[in-house]
Amino acid sequence: MVAVRGSEKQRRHPTVPISYRVGAALIVDELALLLDLEDVYWAKEGRTSVDAAVVIIGLRGLMTAGFEFRPAAQRALTGPT
Repeated sequence: MVAVRGSEKQRRHPTVPISYRVGAALIVDELALLLDLEDVYWAKEGRTSVDAAVVIIGLRGLMTAGFEFRPAAQRALTGPT
């Protein structure tokens, strides 16, 4: 868990979201260990962890792209308000 404290300016520093993303990436990377409680990283079952990580990261990327795309598409379709 990343704790953020300080003034509003300090909380908006670019390192804050980077630290959250690094923490999330570490959790996704160890998904098989969290689910099975067995270290299968180099075993054949370790492929499941890699596949799950790719799917999770891909879905998150699509969500991020969709959040940025939707308002722009809506403005383009409806015109300026």
